[in-house]
Amino acid sequence: MEQKKKPPFNQNAAIRGAIRRIFSRSPVKIEVLKKVRREVPRYNQDGSRGKRDAVQYQCAVCKTWVGSTKVEVDHIVPVVEVNEKGFVDWNVFVERLFCGPENLQVICDPCHDKKTQIERMRRQAAKDRVILDEIEKEIQVAWSVSREVELKKQVSKFLTKTKAPETKERALKLKQILINKITKED
Repeated sequence: MEQKKKPPFNQNAAIRGAIRRIFSRSPVKIEVLKKVRREVPRYNQDGSRGKRDAVQYQCAVCKTWVGSTKVEVDHIVPVVEVNEKGFVDWNVFVERLFCGPENLQVICDPCHDKKTQIERMRRQAAKDRVILDEIEKEIQVAWSVSREVELKKQVSKFLTKTKAPETKERALKLKQILINKITKED
C-alpha cells in the first residue's frame, strides 16, 4: 500500500499553530467560555446519578447547547483579514488573536466550520480579483492569438466549483471576451 507524502515543513504554519495553542490557555478565552457554560446531570446506565455533571456551552449563532468537545471560541472580527492582503505580519496577528472578550464568541463546530469556510472563500476571492485584474489588463494589450489562448487557459482555472460565484462570473466574462477576440482574428 502506497503511503501519502507528507507536505513540506511550513515554518509559518508551525509558528501560527504554536501561538494559537498559547491563546487556547488565555484567561480571556476561559472567561468567555465560563459565561455560556452550564452543567447538566449525567446518569449511569443503571439510572443512578453519575459522579460528575456534563458540561455544555451555548452556541452564539444557533443558540443550541452542545458538549464541551464540540465548541470553539471564535474571533468575531477574524484574526487574519478577509481581503487580498490576508496575513500582514506577526505583530498584527498576535494583537488581533489576543483581543478582548468583546471580540470573542463561543460557537458550535458546524457554525464555526461554516463561518471559517465563508472567510476562506472571501479571502481567496479577494486574491483571485487581483489576479483577474492583471489578466484583464493583459487581454487589452495582447497582440497575438497564442498569447490570447494562453490567457484563456489562465482564466479557465478560475471556473472551478470551489471558486466564489463572483470570481466564476468574472472569469466567464473574460473568457468570452478572449473567445470573441480569437475568433475575430481567425
